[in-house]
Amino acid sequence: MKLLLIEDEASLVSELKKQFERLGYVVDTATNASDGQWLWNEYAYDAVLLDLGLPGVSGLELLQARRKAGDNTPVVILTARNAWHERVQGLNAGADDYLGKPFYFEELLARVQALLRRKHSNPDTGLGHLRAGAVTLDTNSRELHYQGQTHRLTGTEFRLLKLLMSQPGTVYSKQAILERIADQHYDRDPNVVEVYVRRLRKILGPEHIETRRGQGYCFKPLEENTRQGHD
Repeated sequence: MKLLLIEDEASLVSELKKQFERLGYVVDTATNASDGQWLWNEYAYDAVLLDLGLPGVSGLELLQARRKAGDNTPVVILTARNAWHERVQGLNAGADDYLGKPFYFEELLARVQALLRRKHSNPDTGLGHLRAGAVTLDTNSRELHYQGQTHRLTGTEFRLLKLLMSQPGTVYSKQAILERIADQHYDRDPNVVEVYVRRLRKILGPEHIETRRGQGYCFKPLEENTRQGHD
């Protein structure tokens, strides 16, 4: 899952980025509305964490502009402005949730996961275990469980498989995959995607990750006995 964090408090940005990336999320960051607007326009995000008290253009103005443009990306507002009427103002502007500072990371994580569960059809997304057919992905430990074996994945392998498993049957182009599993500083050569698909296929076999020629890749949630029937 890919998040955009728009926040001007450097220490908070550093801590949140570290915590989310430890769990396998990709996090892009911006410290002002202008940079945040550019990233939001340029890349696809699963959710946005938005501070209201940004320098220059406020987070509230940025959110109103994005909603007016038709963007429906889930947004969690992070702010020290925690009076009831400010919460109402933020929600009326189009925020999906509101969290006052200071807060515990665990509460923010739970709110983000709740938004992602509503956004994606797979009910296990973000709950610790993601299941599709005979494949189980532990989203806390980055471990893949398949055919009685456990495989520890690298960060990029984990993010790629989590993306594909979250929407089985959905075809993702190489560019769409890079936009979702890579942060703003990552090498965006599409051939990188092929490398990581090959790595995952060595574990799962080729039938779980299907290549759609000229389109991209999709995950096929086959049951274990289905695969054995084709051996």
